[in-house]
Amino acid sequence: MKTTKNQKSIFYTELLFIKSAIQYVQSDYLESRNSYEELFNISKEIHNEVGIARALNGRGLIHLGRELFNEALIEIKKALVINRKIAHQKSIAANLLNIGICYQELGEWEDAYTAYHESYKISIRNDLEIYALMDMNRLGSLFLEKNQLDSAEYYLLKVYDSKSNQWEKSYNLSGLTELEFKKENYTKAIEYGLKSFEIAKEIGAKWDASEVALKLSKTYEKINLLQKALEYHKIHKAYSDSLLNEEMNHEINWAELQQSKAENEQLKVQKNLLSSDKDRNQLIIALLASLVLFLVILALLYRRHIRQKEKYNQNLGAINRQLADKKLQIEKQNEELKQINNAKNRLFSILSHDLRSPINSVKQLLEIRGSISEDDNEKFMNRLTQEVGNVNQQINRLLKWANTQMDGFKTNPKVVQLEKTVDENLNSIKYIAQEKGIELKHNIAKSFVYMDPEQLNIIINNLLNNSIKFTPTGGFIEVNYSQNDTSIFLSIEDNGIGMDQNTLASLKGELNERSFSRKGTAKEIGTGLGMLLVKQFLTFNNAFIEIESEEGKGTRFILTFPKATEGI
Repeated sequence: MKTTKNQKSIFYTELLFIKSAIQYVQSDYLESRNSYEELFNISKEIHNEVGIARALNGRGLIHLGRELFNEALIEIKKALVINRKIAHQKSIAANLLNIGICYQELGEWEDAYTAYHESYKISIRNDLEIYALMDMNRLGSLFLEKNQLDSAEYYLLKVYDSKSNQWEKSYNLSGLTELEFKKENYTKAIEYGLKSFEIAKEIGAKWDASEVALKLSKTYEKINLLQKALEYHKIHKAYSDSLLNEEMNHEINWAELQQSKAENEQLKVQKNLLSSDKDRNQLIIALLASLVLFLVILALLYRRHIRQKEKYNQNLGAINRQLADKKLQIEKQNEELKQINNAKNRLFSILSHDLRSPINSVKQLLEIRGSISEDDNEKFMNRLTQEVGNVNQQINRLLKWANTQMDGFKTNPKVVQLEKTVDENLNSIKYIAQEKGIELKHNIAKSFVYMDPEQLNIIINNLLNNSIKFTPTGGFIEVNYSQNDTSIFLSIEDNGIGMDQNTLASLKGELNERSFSRKGTAKEIGTGLGMLLVKQFLTFNNAFIEIESEEGKGTRFILTFPKATEGI
C-alpha cells in the first residue's frame, strides 16, 4: 500500500512540473511560483531528488524573469548540485546555461564563459542538440559584448548553418545583425535584422522584436536612411511600451497577491477583536495601513513607468546628433588598428616559437660534424639534408599560414587526416628523440577531424616538443587514438618528469594567460608561449584538452577534436 501511494505522488509531481512550466512560459509568475513551491514540498516529503531539482531551477527562472539575477543564481546552483549528484546530464546542461545567463547579465564574463562552455561540452557528448545551439548562441552574444568579433562570428554562424527552432533562429539572426553592424557591414546587418524581426513577430517574441528593431534603427541611421531609422525606432518604442505595461501588470498582480494575503490575515484578526471597541479601532487602523502601503506600491510602479517612457522619448532625438557619432567612429577605427597591431605582434611570436625546434635540430647536427668519421660522413650528410628539408618545409608552411593571418587571426576548418599530421610532426622530432635516447611509439588509427590544418599542426608540434623537452634519456613518448559518434580523442603520453600541482594549475589557467616555463631535462629553455597557443587554437576550433600529470611519473595530454567524415 505504501508503494502505491509513493508512485501516485511521483506521478503527481510530474503533472505539477508540467503545470509550473506552462505557467512560467505564459509569464504567469505568481501561479508558477506557487506550483513550483508545491512541487518542492511534495518532492521533499517523498525524497524525490529529480522533483526537488526541478522546483529549485523553476524558482531560479522566475527570479531570472524578474531580473533578480543574484537570487536566481542561488536557486539554480542548488539545483545543479542535486543534478550532478544524480548524474542527470540534460538537467546539468540546462542549469549551467541558466547560470551563464545570470553571470552574463551581471557582467561577470569569465564566469559566464565557463558555464556556457561546460554546458556545451555536456550537450555535445550527450547529443543534446537544442542545448548545444542555445550555448553557441549565448557564447556568440558573450563574445559580442567583449568585442571579440572573430569568436562571436564563429559561434553565431555555427547556429545559423544548423536546423534550429524559430526562437533560437530569431535570437541568432539578431546577434548576426549586431555583429555585422560592429563590422560596419550595414547592408548585411539590415538583411539579418529584417529576417530576425519577421520571425520574432511571427512567434510573438516581443522582447526579441523590440531589440532587433532598435538595431535596425541604428543601422539605417548609419547609412543616412533617417526615415527608416525613425520608423524602426517607433516600432522599438511600441514594443517596449507594451512590454513595460505587461511588466507593470505583473508587478501589480504581485502586489495584489501580497495585499490579499495581508487582508486575509487582518480578517482573522478582526474576527478575534470584534468583542470590544478598542479592538475594532485597531482593526480599522491596520486595514488603513495596508491600504496606504498598497497605494504607495502602485505610486512607485507608476512613477517607474513614467520614467521609462521619458527615457524612450529622449532617444528619438538621437538621430540629429550625427556629428557626435563621427567622433565615436574615429575612436572605433583607432581601436581596430590597435587590435590589428596586437594580432601581428602575436603572429611574429608564433613564427619565432615554432621555428626554434627544427632549427635546433640542424644546429645539433652541425655541432657534432667534427666528431663524424669518414665512413659515417655520407650518412651524416643524408641526415643533414633531411633535416634541412624539414626546416624548409616548416618555414614554407608557417610563412604561408602567416600570410593569411596578417589582418588578424582567422580559423579555416577543413577535413584533416589526423594521424598523417601526427606522423609528419613525429618525423620532424625524430633526430632530437634519438639524441636523447627517447623511444617514439605511434599506434596509428585512421582518424578524420574538422580543424584548421595549420593550427592543428601547431597544436601537435607544441605538445610533442613539450614531451621531448621533459622526458629524460631512456624514456618513451606514446601516441594513441580513440573515438565516439561525434569526437576523435588523441592521447600523447610520456614517462618524463611530470608536473607538481602549481605547474599543472598554471597550464590549466585562463585562456589568455601565458604559463610558467621550466627548463627541460637537457636544460632546454622555453617561453611559455607554446601552451598558450595550444589552448587558444583548440578553442578557435571547438576542441578541448585535458591534462593528467604526476611529478616524477610523466604527463598525458588528451585532446578532443570534432569528428569529420572521410571525403567531405
